[in-house]
Amino acid sequence: MKKTVLCTIVLGFLLTLGSSNVQAQSFLKKLKKTVSAESSENKSDSLANDSVVKPLKWDKVPVYTAKKITLTNEDGTPMLNEDGTPVTRVFLVDQFGNKRSYEAVHEQHKKINKAISRILLKVGGGAAVGALTGFAAGKGTGAAIGAAAGAAGALALSAKDIKEAKAQKKSLKQQEKLLEAYQKTFTAEGTPIDASVDLSNVDGFDFTAGESVSESAESLKAELASEDFNSSDDSAWSL
Repeated sequence: MKKTVLCTIVLGFLLTLGSSNVQAQSFLKKLKKTVSAESSENKSDSLANDSVVKPLKWDKVPVYTAKKITLTNEDGTPMLNEDGTPVTRVFLVDQFGNKRSYEAVHEQHKKINKAISRILLKVGGGAAVGALTGFAAGKGTGAAIGAAAGAAGALALSAKDIKEAKAQKKSLKQQEKLLEAYQKTFTAEGTPIDASVDLSNVDGFDFTAGESVSESAESLKAELASEDFNSSDDSAWSL
């Protein structure tokens, strides 16, 4: 539906150039072939087939970092290892203080990435048509049609949504590197898989940095057994 409207804008403008414009006619043939090819490909592309693209609640999208937790007894006294050092755990925690398992974060990232890809794909599609029309009608005209095509391709998405989508895409790449390093270093309980590993430099990540947060062992145990810890629910940021 949207592609039809978008192409109508492009074709309608080119036709105003006059039937004698050989360059425009040549472009129309190329555009028709391109649109036909894209339509065929999009039948198997779930992202491109989405008729409605919605932005996310950007301020609610979770961003994960690795946080140290220092365990205490029920009375608040620190728990100590045999060598006298504090008992610590490391978990993936978002900016709202929610701990999540590696599996839960991985699934959330897949959902976020898919939503962002829809946005960027729609906007990118409009830009591509703009570039093609620039070839046929000249730089100025191409820019004008490109702007209209881009606006149609973005639907109701604002400039802020597009900017946020790009920023989140960049953030996800960095978080994925963290997830990979975390998964190979820590168990589901937040303890090191290999005690001999230097936690201050795991693929460039320092898991010993930053202030730790105290939590009782009983409280942490209940938290890890809760549904929230293993939940990939996206209701907080989805529209």
